Amino acid sequence: MTSASHPSAAGEVERGKDALRTAFGLIRVINLPERTDRRREITAQLETLGIPISPGTVEMFAGIRPTEAAGFPNPAARGCFLSHLEVLRDARLRGVASLLVIEDDLQVLAGRIASFAVVLEGLKQREWGILHLGHAEQGGPDMRQGLNTIVGPVHMSHFYAVHRSAFDPLIDYLEQCLVRRPGDPIGGPMHFDGALTMFRRWNSEVVTLIAQPSLGRQRASRSDISPSRIDRIPLIRPAIHILRQLRRSFDS
Repeated sequence: MTSASHPSAAGEVERGKDALRTAFGLIRVINLPERTDRRREITAQLETLGIPISPGTVEMFAGIRPTEAAGFPNPAARGCFLSHLEVLRDARLRGVASLLVIEDDLQVLAGRIASFAVVLEGLKQREWGILHLGHAEQGGPDMRQGLNTIVGPVHMSHFYAVHRSAFDPLIDYLEQCLVRRPGDPIGGPMHFDGALTMFRRWNSEVVTLIAQPSLGRQRASRSDISPSRIDRIPLIRPAIHILRQLRRSFDS
């Protein structure tokens, strides 16, 4: 009998799913309407995690896709920024206690689902404003398994949560970024994960926690923000999509 099929291991996985299902007041999944491929894939991922799409609990958000960059690196980066800002505004308006934000290319490895129970149980004992469940596998000598306080940059914004105590300062900061010039030392138009890092620099009173190791990575798929050269060639896109699916099957 393998460890994955052992009853105790299965129980740990179920506890992890239950912790994720009950930890946050609302879960929003950002998905561009035209990316039906990502919608199908994230829907399947959410069902695997025990958090299927359900109004009032787990909801899709139709990502914003502007045509102008307006100071951002490109229009797609601006759309990403505006989409995250809008789900935060909506959560504050609805009075949710905490919001979990998921981008549609999230992939949680099967071997890490059980870790949600440890991380999210620990969250109940901590004061927090922002929680990064997924990141670029950042670590260091002072990082231990479980929850860590972080003050430096965190790359990627595909899997994070915000407590209601942080809604006002975070939304205010992001709105101010929209009216500042690019490169402003306090923070102007930029990629959204960069804005989260800049926010921490100027709002140190908001406690930011990070799960170690990362509990969710970005699934291999065509990027709308920074597409590769091969993704710009329509004739080979189907073959690239198949190769990415094979890569994900090895990762899971």
